[in-house]
Amino acid sequence: MEGKVSRVVVIGAHPDDFEIGAGMRIIHHIRKGDYVVGVLCTDGERGGDPQIRLKEAESSAKSLGLAKLHCFHLPDANLLDLIAVKDMLEKIIEMEKPDVVYTHFRKDTHQDHRTVSKASSIACRRVPVILNYKSPSTIVSEFHPHLFHVGNEEDMRKKEETIKLFKSQLAKYNNLDLRRIKIDASYYASTLQLGENFYAEPFFANHFILNFD
Repeated sequence: MEGKVSRVVVIGAHPDDFEIGAGMRIIHHIRKGDYVVGVLCTDGERGGDPQIRLKEAESSAKSLGLAKLHCFHLPDANLLDLIAVKDMLEKIIEMEKPDVVYTHFRKDTHQDHRTVSKASSIACRRVPVILNYKSPSTIVSEFHPHLFHVGNEEDMRKKEETIKLFKSQLAKYNNLDLRRIKIDASYYASTLQLGENFYAEPFFANHFILNFD
């Protein structure tokens, strides 16, 4: 996965989800020249004006360097139809043919995150690598990460700059507390016995084919 150009799809239930959970990893993929596409299942209208939220997501995608940003415009906080989400994701997977997918972890207190995780697992079943990232609402007692992306101060700064583009959420919600996000990344780096200037994003392997390339 590290030795060739990969095709990557990152999936989020709402604007800002995958930036919080996998921002440094996305930055790494872009930096090495990988083809990275984002998918948003909802506009996040329960968290504010959907037009503003989508504009923020588009600004983030441009800042990161995503090749595309697909938006399903499904109802926020009401992703009850697992099959509908799965079918829409399958169309993206067929179109983009990714080697790697990043999506939500299945054990989460947010119902949309749970639905997207389950739908991703089905829709991406033939993708060689599916990794689940951690959200602020992930059930920590159930999240036992297998893999970590390690970044330095510059990587963390770039992630923070990207998250700051979601101005409507920074002003309104605790889950976009940059201090909390940075402390979390510092904590996971410390579990890897790394120094104080390192940060880590944890991932749970849904499945990982080691020799797919």
